[in-house]
Amino acid sequence: MTKTNITAHMIVKNEDQWVYFAINSVLPYVDHFLITDTGSTDNTLKIIRSIKSPKIKLTQTEAGTQKLVTALRQDQLNKTTTSWVWIVDADEIYPQKTAQECLDFTKQGEVEGVVVRRYDLLGDVYHKQIESVGEYRLFGYAGHLLVRLINRDFLKGLHYEGNYPNEGFYTGEGQSILGRDKSQWRFTTHHLYHAMYLKRSSLGGNLNMFNRNKYKLETGITIKDSLPEIFYLPLPSIIPNPFTKRGIIYEILASIISPLKRIKRKVL
Repeated sequence: MTKTNITAHMIVKNEDQWVYFAINSVLPYVDHFLITDTGSTDNTLKIIRSIKSPKIKLTQTEAGTQKLVTALRQDQLNKTTTSWVWIVDADEIYPQKTAQECLDFTKQGEVEGVVVRRYDLLGDVYHKQIESVGEYRLFGYAGHLLVRLINRDFLKGLHYEGNYPNEGFYTGEGQSILGRDKSQWRFTTHHLYHAMYLKRSSLGGNLNMFNRNKYKLETGITIKDSLPEIFYLPLPSIIPNPFTKRGIIYEILASIISPLKRIKRKVL
């Protein structure tokens, strides 16, 4: 693929269940991929190193405070020379049509950024959370949305403010990018697969950055879309099987808990 003028950014800690898929689903669409590991003790580093690509630059450093995580994101931004930044979390896997849609938007001229729709997975890659639950409101739209690509050429002085996980992009004038004119932003019609609520480390939960384990029991609804192509490619033996379906115990517990969650959401 020709040069895309995009640099991907990722910060990880104990993400060995999905990081291989996340990196490889975006890697063909970027010129550079900056990854910072903040102290993984599972197979995350081994997996990243198994991906032989000159695009990837892996660094390791400890991040003992939430402020330091934001500083690491800023450091990645400072090292970026391309016009576009693509934020990729280690639990975000892109189907080809979603990644291609993102790339196409970057070629449209005066576009400041791209918001990507997501499927929040529940129990396995076949089920998602209902769109109205945990929805974000961005540029007047509501749903499961993420700001993922940002154009540095049109957002002068782009930098981070705030501490992880509430950090955000601001312009040199101190304006949040979320306050920009929505006409210069693009929304994908396709989705990424977001494994935030699934098991993310082979060592179990509460080992990622600041114990932000969000494993969730909930029935959700069946995804009717096609799975990311990266799941079907031959995988190294160290990579977990992405097709494992949620078991009977999950189904039983989710069927009990989900009605209670629906009642709670209506009350609140």
